[in-house]
Amino acid sequence: METNVKQDTETNDIVLKSARGILIFSKWISVFAIVAITLGLVTLPFTYQSLRAEMSTVLVNTPSPEAAGMLALILMMGIVILLLTLFAVNRLRRLVDSVGNGSPFTRINGTRLRGIGLAAFAIQVVSFVGSLLGEGLLTMLGETKPGQDLNISIDASISLSGILLVLLLIILARVFDRGAEMREELEGTI
Repeated sequence: METNVKQDTETNDIVLKSARGILIFSKWISVFAIVAITLGLVTLPFTYQSLRAEMSTVLVNTPSPEAAGMLALILMMGIVILLLTLFAVNRLRRLVDSVGNGSPFTRINGTRLRGIGLAAFAIQVVSFVGSLLGEGLLTMLGETKPGQDLNISIDASISLSGILLVLLLIILARVFDRGAEMREELEGTI
């Protein structure tokens, strides 16, 4: 019996360590992407004329200056999505750390889960608005010249799985809150 408990703990440690490693890697990928998109956004005013010239080789009509503003807005929305992702990854890493420390049922973990759920909801909303802007940008750019193709397709929809994730996280946050209440009650009776 004692061997089974020890094996389960070791398995959980490997799982938690792997999850923590994946979350740290995700954090740095998000930071790198934020920096890259920010650099692209900052250089957009300086590179717009050359970008416009390149696009005019593919498009029937030369893009209007408003297209640059729309592109900048889409890039900013990408940064917002990455910041929300970074927020959720940091909260999840702290939650994994508390599970590894043996104290998962705390009020702060319920708060962390709620924060992750709200971030997931905000990502859904910003992604939807960004995809609508992307469709608008494609419409603004117009038709391509014969023999040229942009090969860009945008799906402006709300993800059902994303909504279910938000609900799951909020319900799970309530489970953690209840677990913390039960733990406090138990500690109060001892």
